[in-house]
Amino acid sequence: MKRVEEFLEGLELKYTGSAFAGFIEDNPFVTFLGYDSNGWSHIWVKYCGKPIYMSVHDVELSYPAV
Repeated sequence: MKRVEEFLEGLELKYTGSAFAGFIEDNPFVTFLGYDSNGWSHIWVKYCGKPIYMSVHDVELSYPAV
């Protein structure tokens, strides 16, 4: 898997964490927006048009890394 520091804005990720309000199980994909200013452990993603703050450990690449 790519190192989290290599994620680029717009990258599609698959959410693998616990369900949150508004989460749709059949649509686990989020779009990477950027890193939190406090380090590499939390990121901002877009899900169903809304920005969401989450742990980087709750996502994985949606396609196999090359």
